Amino acid sequence: MKKLINSRFLFAVPALAFLFIFVLLPVFSVFVLSFFSWDLISPPKFTGWGNFLRLLEDKWFWNSIWVSIKLLMMTVPMCFFVPLALAVCLYKETTFSKILRAFFYWPYMMPAVAGTTMFKWLLSYDLGLLNHIIKSAGFSPVPWLLKPTPALFAISLLRTWGMTGLLMMMFITGLQSVPEEFHEAARVDGANRWQTFWYVTFPLLKNTNLLVLTTAIAHVFRDFAGVYVLTGGGPGYSTMVTPLYIYNTAFTQWRIGYAYAMSVVFLLISFAIAVVTLRVRER
Repeated sequence: MKKLINSRFLFAVPALAFLFIFVLLPVFSVFVLSFFSWDLISPPKFTGWGNFLRLLEDKWFWNSIWVSIKLLMMTVPMCFFVPLALAVCLYKETTFSKILRAFFYWPYMMPAVAGTTMFKWLLSYDLGLLNHIIKSAGFSPVPWLLKPTPALFAISLLRTWGMTGLLMMMFITGLQSVPEEFHEAARVDGANRWQTFWYVTFPLLKNTNLLVLTTAIAHVFRDFAGVYVLTGGGPGYSTMVTPLYIYNTAFTQWRIGYAYAMSVVFLLISFAIAVVTLRVRER
């Protein structure tokens, strides 16, 4: 017993307990209840694979998966290259760079609902500042939140704006860990700034690149608050991402068991995307 108390693994017990209670146990309960029909009023009724068979015919669920994937393809490149460009410009420690870092990091610290509401006012068709500038320049206002393609693009811009500061700081940490001797050797060999970055710095950021990609994919694919406040899934179902569709099924239609089944499928799709990302990184 004394040996166990002195063991360093004892310090992992609180973290393991937290993981079990707040992660593993809820995930297990989702898997179990996905086989039941439940409306929070009457007792759960076992339906076997009924929820999953119904899911195969639910075109709006698969539409929400496709919307989430489209949003992923639109947003992740911007969430990678914009923070990378900012990090390259600001990774050196100066007073001015520290002020700009705080400025770009500020949107990430802002509460999601407050930031999204501000963004919604900015993109308003009649009263938004952005359309006011466009009209002042002599152009027609853009229906940012009233048509499918602009609305999806607006969500992508919102997510990029909110994530840039965090991902920029990840890149800055990676850039500061690259030894300066490699840059000096490249300059001695006659490499210009672009060649030094592309052939020396960028390959040495491979672990940081993977961290940034997985973080961006995770945040974009599970985004709920931004879409809920900005568009509510509209117009129509054009921005109805999967987390929002699951929420509406559970807490608007009160089909809790069916929503759990969708959560299980969404979890498996998320896991598949994570595996593909890691395989691409290995290659």
